[in-house]
Amino acid sequence: MKLKPAFSYQNLSIVKKMAIGYIFIIFLPIISFGLFLYNQNYNSFLEEYAQGRQKIVNQVLNNVNVSTVQIESAYQLFQNNSNTIAYLSGNYRSDFDQVSNFLTYIRPLFSYILSSNRMIDGMTIYMEQQNGMLFRPEMAKMDEFKLDESMKRLPLGVGKWLTFTNGTDPDINLHYFHKIGNRNFEQDIGLLDIKVSSNFIKPLLESLNLNNRSNFYVLDQDNQVISHIQKIPLSKESENSLLAQAFQPHAKYAYHSVNGKKLLIESFYSDSLKLQFVMMEQVDNVFIGIKKNKYILVFIVSLLLLLLSGIYYLIASSITKRILKLSKHMRQVDENHFPLYRGEINKDEVGHLTTSYNAMIRRMDELVNTVHRSEMLRKESAYLMMQAQIKPHFLYNTLESIRMIAEANDDPEAAEMSYTLGKLFRYSLSGTKNETSLREEVENVRDYIKIQQIRLADRLKVTYEIGVAIEHFQCPHYMLQPIIENSIVHGIANVRKQGSLSIRIWEDTAFMYISVVDTGIGIEVERLVLLQGVLNGTMDVHRLQKSGGGLGIMNVNERIKMFFGERSGIQLESKLHEGTTCILKLAKGATP
Repeated sequence: MKLKPAFSYQNLSIVKKMAIGYIFIIFLPIISFGLFLYNQNYNSFLEEYAQGRQKIVNQVLNNVNVSTVQIESAYQLFQNNSNTIAYLSGNYRSDFDQVSNFLTYIRPLFSYILSSNRMIDGMTIYMEQQNGMLFRPEMAKMDEFKLDESMKRLPLGVGKWLTFTNGTDPDINLHYFHKIGNRNFEQDIGLLDIKVSSNFIKPLLESLNLNNRSNFYVLDQDNQVISHIQKIPLSKESENSLLAQAFQPHAKYAYHSVNGKKLLIESFYSDSLKLQFVMMEQVDNVFIGIKKNKYILVFIVSLLLLLLSGIYYLIASSITKRILKLSKHMRQVDENHFPLYRGEINKDEVGHLTTSYNAMIRRMDELVNTVHRSEMLRKESAYLMMQAQIKPHFLYNTLESIRMIAEANDDPEAAEMSYTLGKLFRYSLSGTKNETSLREEVENVRDYIKIQQIRLADRLKVTYEIGVAIEHFQCPHYMLQPIIENSIVHGIANVRKQGSLSIRIWEDTAFMYISVVDTGIGIEVERLVLLQGVLNGTMDVHRLQKSGGGLGIMNVNERIKMFFGERSGIQLESKLHEGTTCILKLAKGATP
């Protein structure tokens, strides 16, 4: 047993269907499209914001790179200064020359560099030679260098930046180290240590515009955090994960959600300092104005939808109420009651429907009355048919009496004609079915031809050629007689010489064929073309009706097609003054 679904949209009322249609066709698409458009604009704004910050920070980083080049160029001033090389190499003959040379040439060089570059807090040269005099703070012994022992092994001609932190102090101590060699660069004679001001990366921090909801990290070449400013509380696991994602190849900025908060992660790298700067900023605080606009937009859209919904309800109600009234009225109709709808009828689709309904009710009322009258007429016709049943019997009995009188008076032709005519009447009037066997149809034709032979005497010669069994082949009643009548009455009877009529029946695997060939007057060419066109369906039958005659063979052709199918029908050929050939093509296995 097939179970009916618990919910069927087709069974809902029109009001519910319109409400569902409004929700799924108007309300939800508008809300979805609005949210989609807002998210697209919001994401586009986030992208533009991040890209704008990237451009600003990249410009600051370029300035930092320029500053680092300026700081690194201080090394060339010492390396290319012969007095500094002589002092570090211990080439002075007396202490006086050493003191004089330092105060005259070297200390002023230190002062010049410090005054010309505000990013340098101090400079110290650690001497490899121990026989020279020390002038502090510019000079110091190599044994006094405590920052990083690996710098003592720095190759000649190679500079390196190092960062140092002081506990939880967010400031970064930057130092630039470079070995100073002798005149021929055969031996290192000193290590230049340039201490950079903590304000060196301050322009970078200012360009990032850090707020109270931002985190800032500085990482060295080993991806170790050497300094940070943390205003957003993050777990260690979340922090490490975000920093690892910042180090992805080609990563510049990305958005990530942590604990339900959207963070902008920006990464900047300084080639000169070999430092990675990572900033994490809470987006909601940056775009708080946009969020307010979002709520305003949602409120406005909701208000408009509410207003449109009210208008939609008024329009829908004006339609559905009239349909519901008409539907309620239609439930009052039954087989004995056909009331007309008397409500308001407007000139729209619903009004047209109501008008059509009233017209249908009037027609139904007329049809019911017509059926009643037809039933009464049918009963009356049946009564009249019962009265008329005695008429064929009376006719048969009269013809039989004529035959007996003719035989008694020794008139065999009149007796034979009377007997054959009775058989014809009996076949045509007493049949109750629309079909018969081909054998009975041929027998009826034989009786018809007998009467015509008596009338035409020697002018009619008939031959039969039946080479198949026709006892059980069913065909329409009275199929052959109109064809034979056309051949005799319109063909052979119109010539003075003796005419012949040939009836042949044969078959193949698919069809039964009946040919009727006469040597009558034939058919004119124009008339023949018209008849053939109507038979094969290429011409309108009304042309045949206007020309007069030929309707009998057309009716037989239609009955054959209805009985045996469209493949069956009549084929007609004729030559004027020579005769006519009519072939009936009957499909086997036809089901009437």
